[in-house]
Amino acid sequence: MPELIKSFAWDAFVLFFYSQVVGLDGFRIGFALAIILVFDAIADPYIGALSDRMDRAPLGRRHTLMAAAVLPFAVGIALVFAPPAGMGQWQIFAWLLGFGLLARVGISFWTVPAYAMGGELTREAGERNIVAVMRNLGNQVAILTVPWVAFSVFFVEAPGFAKPQLNPAPYPGFGLFVSLLGAALMVVGLIGTRAQMRAIEAADREVTKHSAIETLPELLRRLLAAIRQTPNIGRLLAVALLVLFTNSVVNQLSLHLATYFWQLDGRWTQRLLLAGTFGSIAAMFLAPPWMKRVGTRFAMVSGLVFFFVVQAAAVLLPLLGLAPAAGTFAIGVFVCAARVLGGIAYGLYVVPFNTVTYDIGDEHEANTGVPQQGLVASFMFMGLQIGSGLVALMAGSFLSIIDFPAGLPVDQVPTGKVDALAWFVTGLIVVAGGAMAWLVGRFDVSAAKQADIRRVLAERRAAASTQ
Repeated sequence: MPELIKSFAWDAFVLFFYSQVVGLDGFRIGFALAIILVFDAIADPYIGALSDRMDRAPLGRRHTLMAAAVLPFAVGIALVFAPPAGMGQWQIFAWLLGFGLLARVGISFWTVPAYAMGGELTREAGERNIVAVMRNLGNQVAILTVPWVAFSVFFVEAPGFAKPQLNPAPYPGFGLFVSLLGAALMVVGLIGTRAQMRAIEAADREVTKHSAIETLPELLRRLLAAIRQTPNIGRLLAVALLVLFTNSVVNQLSLHLATYFWQLDGRWTQRLLLAGTFGSIAAMFLAPPWMKRVGTRFAMVSGLVFFFVVQAAAVLLPLLGLAPAAGTFAIGVFVCAARVLGGIAYGLYVVPFNTVTYDIGDEHEANTGVPQQGLVASFMFMGLQIGSGLVALMAGSFLSIIDFPAGLPVDQVPTGKVDALAWFVTGLIVVAGGAMAWLVGRFDVSAAKQADIRRVLAERRAAASTQ
């Protein structure tokens, strides 16, 4: 839940805030965000490997790092949304870069170990499906709060701001809200999982003894070796990269499209940001029977294909004049309905994907003899960070290339520039979506294979416990 709250607030607001409200040049925005996210991506595998080997740490291998993440994240995300007035372009760049790194890398010390726990709390297939559903249901419920509070409490109509997201005054308070909510949920997660993980980690100490923590070059060599040993890990990395690449295209440019392309008012913008989440919540209940009926891999592919078709159509049909006019009630209904359908499709993909991630962690443990759920989880998050960073770099650069204006009323922004941005979004969605659907189809995650892997791991643990 903390990771999703951070990601939603970051993706939906940071690019828009710094480009259209603060007025930071698009190239500098893209460069800062790309540095932050690529650095985060490089740190994630190291955090995962570190967590795997911290059995003797005061709070255990997962919770020690998770507890250390709370304060850096809370401070960083609050200050990202509160840059001082009067700074020059490079000073604003440095502010975004410094506190963005603190927020993003800080919360990675929470998210990577927390996600690894999902594969350790249970190894039974049915229970893992429940864990995946509960994780994603919690995520969706949590991120419903961000846009609802944002446009009910902070971004409300004010004199001189027909579009409240263009008003600079609410952003510091909004950042503080995200900071406090995320930190509170981190503490709840720490307390709620501590007792169960103490028993699991104690049992794992009897199965294997970890060597010393590697240097970064040694870790990178181990990552490459892991891809060779377990090819599904490489596919997981590529799919995770493309997943967040596409989601970041949608999320990071939603406020631009809502403000200038669809020309939605504050109420419809709030509904737009909420709509996909309602669809994803519905999908949490549909996904398990769908997976059981068609299999894990087909469930992922079908969800992805439908997701990309719907997201592309929400932008492409208005571009072609096949949707209601901008600024009307009907266009609000149209794009929100598309987001609901897209949320359902994404949920039908993400539940089996989470289950597959846990299964790949088991596969790699069977191949190597060492529990490495943290390492495998870090692969997924490395792909997510790189994908988001690429979108930020490309989107910021594109805004500069087309000289997209900042600070102008909506009716004074040239239509050609708005349409160029919409075509840019559509193209990125189509290319990434096709590549991702093809990659998911190549996962080797049959039920028979996973049953054999679980049998091998159970026999290995039983043998170790008798020694």
